[in-house]
Amino acid sequence: MSIMLLAGAFGGFLNYLNNFDTVEESKNSKLAISKYIFLGIGAAFLVPLFLKMIASNLITIVNKYDNCNYLIFTGFCLIAAIFSRKFITTLGEKILETAKRAEKIASESKQESKTTQLELNNTLDRIEDANLAIHINTRKEAIAPAKNPEKELYNLVNSYIIKTSIPDYTERLKLKAEFGRKMGEIIITNGLPKEKLLNESKDEGMFLALAYSVQLSPDVNGLSILNKLSPKVSQLYTKYAILLGYKTLARNGFIIREDVKSIYNIIIKFKETADKPLLRNIDETITVLKFIDQNIE
Repeated sequence: MSIMLLAGAFGGFLNYLNNFDTVEESKNSKLAISKYIFLGIGAAFLVPLFLKMIASNLITIVNKYDNCNYLIFTGFCLIAAIFSRKFITTLGEKILETAKRAEKIASESKQESKTTQLELNNTLDRIEDANLAIHINTRKEAIAPAKNPEKELYNLVNSYIIKTSIPDYTERLKLKAEFGRKMGEIIITNGLPKEKLLNESKDEGMFLALAYSVQLSPDVNGLSILNKLSPKVSQLYTKYAILLGYKTLARNGFIIREDVKSIYNIIIKFKETADKPLLRNIDETITVLKFIDQNIE
């Protein structure tokens, strides 16, 4: 503390006398000398922070401390005081830059964690979808149709936006997946006309229901439904469900080479507002389509 105080004051005085880092206009002021002495002391007291930033152990307490380090530390304080304005400004900018970089890294880590969690949830959802698809295909005749399936479907569609609009991101996606499976199952098991539902409804919930119905029970009409559905959707999760539908149709042989180009042009538009998980799914869908036509890009 004594070294920083004395070296800071002496360095500030040298700065004032020799114009190392002074402003010419301020030298005529009566308080100029005090100003530069205090600036020098302030800069000297920032030296420990500077040493910490450059990972120096100069002021670390050890069993055998070399007395020469006192002279070196004094030199640091003296240089900081002589060039006090530049030293303080540069150190401040460096600290702010480091803070911004740390904030950026933390933000990227948080986003990466969210993406990983989303991918895990998507994988679990796809397993659940596959199990439901097997259940529907093997027990379609055994499942009793609902008394009023259209009313049940529209009740879910009308409550979809409200019930899935919750702050928690992971829980929100989980709810959307549950709604999609339930609505898709109602359409499939009750044989509801998909074209009619698509033409009569403008709700995002119905769009998701139709996308899930294609994914859970792919057939020759599924491609037409997805192609007409794609330009209408707005939510990223519905686009994700459509991509799953395209991949399901491709894997089941319901997409031929002549269809690939038009599908590619549709899904490439999803990139305009896509987040990282959706972009990854777009790339996966394009990879699947390339097995049918390698010249789509």
